[in-house]
Formats: sequence, C-alpha cells, structure tokens
Amino acid sequence: MYKNWVGQIVQAPSVKSFNYNYEELGFCAGLEIHAQLQSERKLFCHCPAVLVPSTARSDFHFERYFRPVLGELGDFDAGMLVEFEKQYRVIYETFGDNICTYEMDETPPFPPCHNIITKGFLLARFLNCESPVNEVIFNRKQYLDGSITTGFQRTTIIARDGFINFQDKKIRINNVLIEEDAARRVNFHDRASRTVYYNLDRLGIPLTEIITNHLDCHDPFALQNIGLLLGLGIRVLGIARRGIGSVRQDVNISITGGARVELKGIQDINDLPQYCDHEVTRQLALLDLMRELKDRGIKKSDFQANYIDVSSAITNLGENEVALAVRLPKCKGIFLIDVQPGKLFSEELFDRIELITGLSMDKMSQSDTPQQWLNSNRVREILNLKNNDSYVVIRGTQKSVIHALSRTVERMNKALNGVPEETRRINPNTHNSEFLRVIHGKDRMYSDTDTPPVSISLDYSELLPPNIIPPWDISSKFPISVRELMFIEKVNFYPEFSFIIQKYPEACRKLLGLVQQASHYMKKHQLKKETNSQIYRQLLTDLITNQISKDFLEAILIEIGSSGVYSRETRLIEITNIDDDMYRRIKVVIADSEKQSNNITLDKLFGILKAHFPMLTSEQILSTLLKEGKIGDQ
Repeated sequence: MYKNWVGQIVQAPSVKSFNYNYEELGFCAGLEIHAQLQSERKLFCHCPAVLVPSTARSDFHFERYFRPVLGELGDFDAGMLVEFEKQYRVIYETFGDNICTYEMDETPPFPPCHNIITKGFLLARFLNCESPVNEVIFNRKQYLDGSITTGFQRTTIIARDGFINFQDKKIRINNVLIEEDAARRVNFHDRASRTVYYNLDRLGIPLTEIITNHLDCHDPFALQNIGLLLGLGIRVLGIARRGIGSVRQDVNISITGGARVELKGIQDINDLPQYCDHEVTRQLALLDLMRELKDRGIKKSDFQANYIDVSSAITNLGENEVALAVRLPKCKGIFLIDVQPGKLFSEELFDRIELITGLSMDKMSQSDTPQQWLNSNRVREILNLKNNDSYVVIRGTQKSVIHALSRTVERMNKALNGVPEETRRINPNTHNSEFLRVIHGKDRMYSDTDTPPVSISLDYSELLPPNIIPPWDISSKFPISVRELMFIEKVNFYPEFSFIIQKYPEACRKLLGLVQQASHYMKKHQLKKETNSQIYRQLLTDLITNQISKDFLEAILIEIGSSGVYSRETRLIEITNIDDDMYRRIKVVIADSEKQSNNITLDKLFGILKAHFPMLTSEQILSTLLKEGKIGDQ
C-alpha cells in the first residue's frame, strides 16, 4: 500500500510478467556500483569509519544552505541549477566519536588514505583495467542535495578500460574510482517543507565506484547477474565492507527512440529487473504520448508561459494565495495516460513540480480529473477553452505558483520530444520512479585545490591476488550459476573452491556439492571455519580425488573445529574403529537379520545396519562386515 498523488492510500501495482522483447526494443543498461571499502579511518581524515546505532542521540547539530559554483569551463551544471531551485534547508546531526571539523567543512582535508588507494588499484587489476593512472588527482563533484557538507564530493579515477567476462561476451568497465561516501539521510521532507536531515557518521567513509558501459547489456536479468558478479568480486578480494547500505547501485537505462535515464539508489539488486521493466514501460508510454501530441498537430508554440488568474473559480483560497492557470491546447485526456504501473502522466508531471518548487501536489489540478477546490466550468470559461483543450491550475503564493507553472510549460514542451534525459529516484514500494534532477554534465566537476596529487609507485602487474579466479571467469567457464558462487562466498569457501577447480575443472559440480555438505555440517555443529585455507583445501582435494569417502566429512570437520588439524591417514584409522560395545550391538543385529532371511544380500544387510546405526559412517559398517567375514565374493 502507498499514497498516490492526491494522498489516497492505494494498492501497489502488481508485478509485471516481463513480456517485453528487450533486444527488439533496443534496451541498453549499465551499472554504477558504489561499495564501501574496509578501512579503520575515513578517506580524508583519521576519524573511525564506523556508523552509530540508529537509536543514538546526536551530540549537536548545525544547518546549511547550498548554492552552485562554476565548473572548470566557466559554466553552471544544469543538474546543479535544478538542485539550487529546491532551496533545501539541511540539518546535520553530529557525533563527536566519529566526526571532526573536516566533516563539518571547517578545515581542509588531511592527506588521503594510501591503503585505500592501493585497494583501488588492486580492484582495477582484478577488473582487467588496462589504463591505470600514474598519479592520483582528486576532483570535486558537486552535490547540492545536502548529502555532503562541502557541497561537493572528492573523487578520483584510479583506472579505465577494464572488462569482465559474462556468458559469451565482454562487459566493458569504463571507470574505477575512489571517493568519499556521502552523509546518511535519516529523515527528510524534501517536498513541501524543503528540509532534509543527515547523520554525518557515514560522510567520508572510503568508497569505490565501478561504472560499466551502458551499451553492453541488453537484458535486465543479465544486468542483475552482472551486478551480482561485480559485488561478489569486491567481496572475494577481501576489500569490501559488509552490511545493509554498504553497497548501492545506480542504473542507466535507454531504449531505441528514448533517452538515457539514471535510476538512483537501488539497494536490493534482486529488484533490479523490476525497476528496469517499469522504466521501459515509462519510456514507451512517453514515446506514445509524443506521437499522440504530434498527431493532434500540437507544436511547442502552443505551450506558452501565459499565466491567467482564475482565483474567482477557487474555493477556500488562503489569504496570501492566488490561483493561476496555463492553457494546454488540444491536450484533453493526456493526463489520464498511464506512464508507469499505477501512475498517470498527471502524477509524473506534478511530482516533478512538487520536488522542484516545494508546492504540495494537493495545490495542483488538471482538467481531466479536477480537484474539488475548483470550479472546472468556471476555469474553462475564464481561459476561453475549446472542448479538446486542457489546463493546469496551481494555487499558492504568487512567486511559487509562477515558478511551478513555468516548470509545467517546460515539461509539456519536453513531452513533444519524447523521453527527457534525467536522474530519477526509485520508489521501493511500487518499483516506479520519480524525477530527481536533470542528467549532470561536465560542468559538475572541477579540480580539488586542497588535495595535492599522489604519485603512484606500485607494480600494477603484481597486484593480482594469487590463486583467486574472478567470479565472472568461473561463471563463464564452468557449469555453475551466479547464485551458487554467491553461496560459496557466503560460507567462506571461495578461496578453496577457486584454487581446486583450476587443478580439477571436471570436478566443479562435485566440489560444489561437497561445499554445500560441509556448510551443512558446520552449521549443524556450530563450527567456525578457520582462516587456514590450506587445511580445507587439502580436505576437499582428498574428497574429490576419492582419497577418502565423503562419509568421513562430518567427523573430520568436527575434529578440525576442535584441534585445528587435519590428517588424512590418522582419520582413516580412527574413524573406522568402533568401541567393543558398539561392535557387540552390530553383531546382534546381523545375527537377527540372518535368522529372518537365510539368503540376505550384502546390500540389504548394509541398509539394515545403516537404519539401526545412523551415527556410523559407511566405512565403519563396512569395516565391521569385513571383520565378520560378510564381505567376500558378493
């Protein structure tokens, strides 16, 4: 359930069945994966890189307002101008244990953490990047939403021109970056109240950004698997932080005839295909709307910034309020067009205006489903409209209404071009999205004069960790799925798995089964996997080469858990021995079974003993049958 544009509680739209032929639609998509890196300190100061509990009370707070600055070429970035229009009041909650004056933008940055820079190069090498930098130069990327106290994020490119293997093709990696994470939004009313709240504990935590080429993927489910593989790759390197919010994805999507649209802040990558599907639906709907407007003979000159006072048609108008309207010739019915599941074009228009201007949607109305606070016939009379004409009416202070109506005319003109390039934020309840800002351009970036360049003296070719196969190479070369690789990493057996399949590639599926079985036994007996990979590597190798039976696995894992030692020869002797009391009990069952059936087969006798003594391994039972002379020529 969620609130629609007029504040009604409605059922969220049902999940679509993904009936699109994405390749025919020209679907292209790329990822921007943001992953926090393990570090004791933050990137530009020595504060601990830890988050405070959600229940903690801040030590103090302060507030800021932001404005854009010129880029390197002397122009303002269009996206930053839209952010500036929103006029946010930003309130920061601070905690003395993990912030200093740097996070408050009261002192310049300290020298960047060299350990994090090294991890960036390690990741770039893992991603096959062919163009590492020889000097790290930090730049400033403007953010006016309040998430960074300086109004910009310090970021640097570590390497370019990488790739990963996926199925039968290469997915290009455009850039690998190192940057500081933004503050954590804890409460926000970024529409009507224009106030946002941030917790500064996350600000400055080291972050890597991996950008894939958005022209290389043509299916949402393939995109999901690419994202899973990249996230898995960061984890198997041992450089990533874990936990909710430590990894976030943005996705860039376009279709033929549409435009590149960025969806921000997808936390659960399992929802990625649904977001892609809804964005494809939106772009197709906007293209249909464009054709409909052109079929009606509508031109940009039809949408004029002429705002007419219709206050006389409004009930309960506030003391400082006016109501102005704009004519939309030949547009009857367009506001009722579905652009996303459960979302009309009217909501697409009005949530954009609300976010930019701060006017609440309940102060906006259109002619297809007019609000109760206006007399629609009177408005049409004042505007002198024809039957197929439409209108938008907005009430509020004169300044805010003119601002909102100018954005209305602007968006209607964009509708004549189809799909506007823009950044949108997702709605996790509906998998729809809403306008956030226009796509950023080159003027968003400029050099950071506070941080000197860092010369690099690393041997890039020697950075690749030994005996670790990247997960994208395993999924491309071996019969194993991405989800199965994620399970292997989750139970901490990835290093052993990666090492062994290089020597025994034909045993890939058998090795997976042994890892699953080992994980089950370790969970059953609450055993913690030791960090000594050599022990488990030898154990799994002995199992897949049939040096020992998998029936020994449970007991051997228990021994490793208690002693930290694995010896194949010792375990073969110890595990086949049973005490005298158990031996007598087995002999009784054998005798009883032979009385009941004079010609009992070895297989049947073995099954009876396994049923009576489930705690015994197959080797223990076979050893006893051998002693009793029951194993001979059968």
